[in-house]
Amino acid sequence: MPFFGRNYTLRRYGEDTVVNGYPVAEYEDISVVLDVQTLSDDEVIETGGSRDRMMLKTFGDFPIRCSKQEDGVRSDQLLYEGRWFECMSSRLSENTLIKHWTSTFELIPVSQNPAPTETEES
Repeated sequence: MPFFGRNYTLRRYGEDTVVNGYPVAEYEDISVVLDVQTLSDDEVIETGGSRDRMMLKTFGDFPIRCSKQEDGVRSDQLLYEGRWFECMSSRLSENTLIKHWTSTFELIPVSQNPAPTETEES
């Protein structure tokens, strides 16, 4: 598992620390093999205008982390087609012979997470 997997960049954050009154977390970008499928591609109207609300579902052998405020840990982020997506849920599916992780991701607005540079995309 995954059958139709490809290599993707996953950004994994460390524990938050407070620097000058702001939470800061170091991260590392790692390469993982995932089967990524789009769930929806809706337009959301916000006060500042509209934006895309794109959702992804992934399948893989690698555990994906969701945010845990009590532990000061941020969600993993996935780079997909040049845009960053934040993990919203992740669970281990053990009900078949092929155990795998199923995760959902939501597009992060560019205002909260700028588009990656060319070096990050390669």
